[in-house]
Amino acid sequence: MIYNTNKRPFNKLRPVSFENVNINDDFWSKRQRINREISILHQYEKLEQDFHIDNFRVASGIKKGIQKGESYFDSDLYKWLEAASYILHTHKKPDLGKKVNEIVDLISNSQTKDGYINTFYSTRFLQKRFTNNYFMHEMYCAGHLIQAAIAHHNATRSNNLMNVAIKFADLLVKLFLDGKRKGIPGHEEIEMALIELYRITENSKYLCLAEEFINRRGNISNFKTYAINQYLDMISTLSIAEKKNKEYQKAVETPLDISAIESEVAEWVSKLTLKGQLFLLKENLNGNYIQSNVPVRDIIKPVGHAVRAMYLFCGMADLYSEKGDNELLHALRRVWLKMVKARMYLTGGIGSEKGTEGFQKDFALENEDSYSETCAAIGNMMWNLRMLQITSNCKYADLIESIMYNAMLVGQSIDGLEYTYDNPLVSNDKYKRSEWFRCACCPPNVARTVSSLGKYIYSTSEKGIWIHQYIGNNANIVLGSNTIKLSQKAGFPWKGDINIKLNLNKSQKFSIFLRIPRWSIETELKINGEQHYNGLTSGKYVEIIRNWLNNDSLDITFKMKAKFVKSDQRIKNNRGRVAISNGPLIYCLEQKDNQDLDIFTTIIKKEQDLNVKYQPELLGGVNIIIGKDSSGKNFTAIPYYAWSNRGADKMQIWHLAD
Repeated sequence: MIYNTNKRPFNKLRPVSFENVNINDDFWSKRQRINREISILHQYEKLEQDFHIDNFRVASGIKKGIQKGESYFDSDLYKWLEAASYILHTHKKPDLGKKVNEIVDLISNSQTKDGYINTFYSTRFLQKRFTNNYFMHEMYCAGHLIQAAIAHHNATRSNNLMNVAIKFADLLVKLFLDGKRKGIPGHEEIEMALIELYRITENSKYLCLAEEFINRRGNISNFKTYAINQYLDMISTLSIAEKKNKEYQKAVETPLDISAIESEVAEWVSKLTLKGQLFLLKENLNGNYIQSNVPVRDIIKPVGHAVRAMYLFCGMADLYSEKGDNELLHALRRVWLKMVKARMYLTGGIGSEKGTEGFQKDFALENEDSYSETCAAIGNMMWNLRMLQITSNCKYADLIESIMYNAMLVGQSIDGLEYTYDNPLVSNDKYKRSEWFRCACCPPNVARTVSSLGKYIYSTSEKGIWIHQYIGNNANIVLGSNTIKLSQKAGFPWKGDINIKLNLNKSQKFSIFLRIPRWSIETELKINGEQHYNGLTSGKYVEIIRNWLNNDSLDITFKMKAKFVKSDQRIKNNRGRVAISNGPLIYCLEQKDNQDLDIFTTIIKKEQDLNVKYQPELLGGVNIIIGKDSSGKNFTAIPYYAWSNRGADKMQIWHLAD
């Protein structure tokens, strides 16, 4: 099977895949090493313990039983498989490879004759499949299966899982294309997966189905009735599933296990306040929750569940990349601007409403209620990468950097063993990280992001090479008939010094586009030791066009300065408060580092120079920031991503100030 990857005809930039980029800096290479040596294996153990893998043993007939856990459990295993495949693409790990092969075989043997896979339905009531696309996550699971299959094929050149994914995608086309079955996927994911599958198989039906799913949003007649009926069907389906579980357990005399625990959905709703439950009900009935309130080309503001929204916008961006529908691009630009200006936290986190795990109205960004789900941050990075490649606009690369170092990175502990699902901007001493969650979407999502991080660093165009992120690496970049070996040494996020060196077999005239981060106070650029002064504007790309020679080098210094950040005054809770930043990092005060003061009541002096000091033994090695409060006492701030790594503690980002 030969795959074609030369798609995205309407993009200004072309991606450089992560496997062509070997990250080797002190900061991110350490994260990747922990990810492949510790996190991925620890997650496998948790997936085994919580029946995610066992469910496929049951579905494949290897083991007697019934599916255990939530209806979306399959997706967490698929995300893990995608992450593991990325690791295997760049590193030889026989033990991991053996686990991956076992899981691929289980998935393949679980597929029905017509291509269907979903252990929740296939082990209980196959006849009920696709009767509840709103709530039951079949399409979401299918999307993650397709993405895992693509990653697995690219890593191993095996078609085993690709054949499974294609057969399932063909079933979806047969059942849903051209309006054969009504409804929309309740949790977006399948849209971008189908387009990815189209790009490598050139089967246009996958693109057509993705487009149809996207176009159905906001166009379902009598939506309230539809939503209520789907909700009632979900309750009925879960009730039948529970009954079948009990019948099976009684028949084989098994003890109570996870299948008898209250469902995550029911438990989640029960913990909400009455106001939160009413808001969740309202958002489901008006279509906001699943982004079906208006047709996609009429979208102005981000609404509903934040992860769902990000995946929808990814799908819309992918659809634009293939078809050039300017109405889609205009909508994406509008909703991005609204999100950034009024519905996003300083960290790049999104989702200020716990009841929907999603967006609230403009400037309703309360720090205690910051949901900022880790998966939403990852989805935001994915969307911004697409927007960057479509437009070549620097603002998208700047936001990727901010999310990457703050809202995404906070989601995993420094030792790679614990995670956060939601990420508040202020916390009492009861909040702590967890090894796992019943809804385990975030851990494998972090794993697949960290293992493929290289894809965020470079792009190419007809003019040349674009450098988006400053992460130490060695890269092989094809430009015309030449393969350029580019090495980058970077001290990020602690220092703003960058060295880039080119290795060319032959000289070549092209442009290098360097991102000048918006936070850079002053930028200095030298080419082969000579000063370069043109176009060094923060928040822009500088284009350097010349005939490049072997061993040409660029030295860049982005001046970092620890500084106070003022909030938009329309955010009520932040009036009179400041946050602290240094380069791409947002900082917080954790009580553990400030024993002589109460971080919640201390008042910080705004007019002062902050001192930055590197502490190699603290939290894996970090820059701390030291300043004074109004009484003259010293305070110490640490990077936000590093908080809650020493046990539960008080923390906040926005501080009282005078």
